[in-house]
Amino acid sequence: MKKNEKLFWTGCGIFCVAALLASICYAVVCNDSRLVAPVDLGGYTFIPQDLPMILSVLLLCGYVFALVFTLCVQKKRAGAEPDRTRRLNPKLGLLGLLGFLGFLGFWSYPARGDVTPFVFFLFFGFFGFFYEGKMSGTFMDERFRENAARAQLISYKICFSIMFIALLVLSQGRLFGSLEYTLIAVMIVLSIALALGIFLPEYLLYRYDHDETLDED
Repeated sequence: MKKNEKLFWTGCGIFCVAALLASICYAVVCNDSRLVAPVDLGGYTFIPQDLPMILSVLLLCGYVFALVFTLCVQKKRAGAEPDRTRRLNPKLGLLGLLGFLGFLGFWSYPARGDVTPFVFFLFFGFFGFFYEGKMSGTFMDERFRENAARAQLISYKICFSIMFIALLVLSQGRLFGSLEYTLIAVMIVLSIALALGIFLPEYLLYRYDHDETLDED
């Protein structure tokens, strides 16, 4: 990670932690320590004064997910040959089928109260391995690197837009009259947004490179 990138992520982390600490102080001083002390979700009632705490926690979670995703992408790129993309079997894209296990959550939650299967929606991002495998060993010239940077930028914009819109909508209060449904919706949206963040860069890069190749032919 370059120096300016480290400064950017460090600054974002400091901001998120400061926002969380400020919301904790606000909750303790002005809101009877709501959401700071242990809370019984079954009897919880949303009030507007809870928004700073909820938003700061969601902001910190989004920062952690974005940082982990960025580090994984950079590690993957670093593992490739200096001038060529890493070699990968396109059949690994079949791992994306595990994402359909996320729909089991709509059965397990009413039956057993288990929300863990919703996390499997993240595996939809593994469909990107198919497009990465199609470009295994591709020479990374200047045009290729520009396309890769453009694909990543567009992917980041789409993913953060989804998370931002979901944050605005779900922070308004209970979904379908239940805080638990709201938390489940947050889990699903974050999983799908991260899956898009893994899938879209590879798909868009493949499309950009493929379309330009066809134009040259």
